[in-house]
Amino acid sequence: MRVTLEEVAARAGVSLATVSRVIGRRGTVSATTRTAVLEAMDALGYTRSTLLPEAPRRLVAVGAPGNPEYWQTQVCTRVATALQDRGLLITRPPVETESAPLDLAIAAGAVALVTPTLTSLETTVPCIRVDEQSAGGGENASGDIIAARLDLGGGMTTAFEHLRAIGHRRIGLICNDTGELAAQLIKRFLAEHPARSFGLPLEDWIAPVPKSFSGGSRAVLELKDATCTAVIVQSALQLHGALHGLRNRHLQVPRDMSLVGFGDSPTMKFTGPPATVLGIDVDGLSTALIDATLSTLKLTDAPLPSVPPVFRPRLLARGSTAAARQ
Repeated sequence: MRVTLEEVAARAGVSLATVSRVIGRRGTVSATTRTAVLEAMDALGYTRSTLLPEAPRRLVAVGAPGNPEYWQTQVCTRVATALQDRGLLITRPPVETESAPLDLAIAAGAVALVTPTLTSLETTVPCIRVDEQSAGGGENASGDIIAARLDLGGGMTTAFEHLRAIGHRRIGLICNDTGELAAQLIKRFLAEHPARSFGLPLEDWIAPVPKSFSGGSRAVLELKDATCTAVIVQSALQLHGALHGLRNRHLQVPRDMSLVGFGDSPTMKFTGPPATVLGIDVDGLSTALIDATLSTLKLTDAPLPSVPPVFRPRLLARGSTAAARQ
């Protein structure tokens, strides 16, 4: 039976947060407490540990979700390239959607997983990942190493402020029907929506659909029929589908519907019209993951920061948003 962090905490006589700090090497923990936690892990046979030996490690798994956003694939590519330049071997298993590829990578000798996913994957090797900023109020009970936080709430607020400034109040959301990123976007959409205090049916303005062209095409028309005048869209595929669906109904963007994409990509400048998006700091996220990996594998003298850097999506205003029609 698998040993849990709660059992380790109980055995050591400390809090779950303290066990997390020992495993994640964050914050201040006394030598006595640290020893007690390590002894409890040994006594219980707890095998997942980010406390690696000093010897350099060779194989690292760099994994994006099985159905990644463009910014996630770019982060993975940059992280993999940088780690290869440091002499590490890289494998690229998909994560979240299925466990077999990652399990095979670990069985082959991967000593760490680096991923831009927001999900705790419960791996038997150190998981170095990104988290959502709203999760930063408490301790990281999973024991994962949080290299950076993505401020989805701040990004959603930025999109709302832009749309409100040009007269939109009935703002909808198209998101994936699965995945932690979609779940976090829905959470922040409901928490930050400018109409949240007016008793309006915000849940009716959320359209979770498959990450596909047809999903976006169908969802935007549903939200248009629900009287939304602007929509925030999670994926590029859904955004392209939304543009197509509106054109097929002889509606124009942004005259009849304003659209804001989540995450930039090379195609966003060439949609009809060019898409307003919330741009993700790919360089910043990549650097944070690289630095945390090198520190965890003891390939650098720089320690992990006690507080991970926070990255807020930045609005790139283009032609797909305009003043709401009166």
